[in-house]
Amino acid sequence: MRWKVAVCACAAAVLVTAAAAARADEPPYEGDPNWALRALLGYTKTGGNTDNSAGNYLFHVAHVMEDWKLLFGSEGVYASTRGETTAQSWDVHGQANYNFSPKFYWYTGLSYTDDRFSGFAYQEAVKTGGGYQVIQSDATKLTVQAGVGYRRLLPEILVKDTLGGVVSRTELETESDAVFDAGVTFEHSFNQYTKLLAGANVDSGKQNTLTTANVALQVKMSNRLALAVGYQLTNNSKPPAGSGPRDTLTTVSLVYDMKNPKLAPE
Repeated sequence: MRWKVAVCACAAAVLVTAAAAARADEPPYEGDPNWALRALLGYTKTGGNTDNSAGNYLFHVAHVMEDWKLLFGSEGVYASTRGETTAQSWDVHGQANYNFSPKFYWYTGLSYTDDRFSGFAYQEAVKTGGGYQVIQSDATKLTVQAGVGYRRLLPEILVKDTLGGVVSRTELETESDAVFDAGVTFEHSFNQYTKLLAGANVDSGKQNTLTTANVALQVKMSNRLALAVGYQLTNNSKPPAGSGPRDTLTTVSLVYDMKNPKLAPE
């Protein structure tokens, strides 16, 4: 754990130093005011006494049509140790928001999560509820939402070796339940170059409570490219035998950001 903290601290220092060296004459945003996009890609590899590799991606896009805001996102992670896969997950999610006022909206969303090492082959849900933009300034954005939904999930019993690779899988019966859905997103710009992004989402039902949370420090290197250091947590409250409840991920990634100051893609 100490070496992870040290890596994050060093990465954050590099990002802040890079921000100080960025150009002060950056042109203002000139993109389409109805679109925003954020794409992220990271990869690490170690050799010698250890042989580990890991990669991650993220893609978020937002589009506004009058009183509607459409959101789409996908994330994925892959890792291996000594050539053996030890982590593999991806998800997709979409949401449509209808604005009743500048701050209050109603949402309907779909999500699908495929994590081959969590004890659930997949979790898919449809949900709806209300959201409120608590803070919506140029520097800070804070949004909360809550609702209900219906979920299907496929649990599986995993047998793993000493490296964490899966030796065998035994799929159980597909389960379904009603869920309580809640989420929060936060974004704060310290200046025109450095920004903090954080978010959390909970799908809680009788069969399982899936919690995902992430935080990232992002620093612009140019008008479109940035570097980001981030931490992600995934927790399943009731994983089947052979799987632990919690997974964490620490990343240093390159970000392409077609940012709209009036429209956040998260």
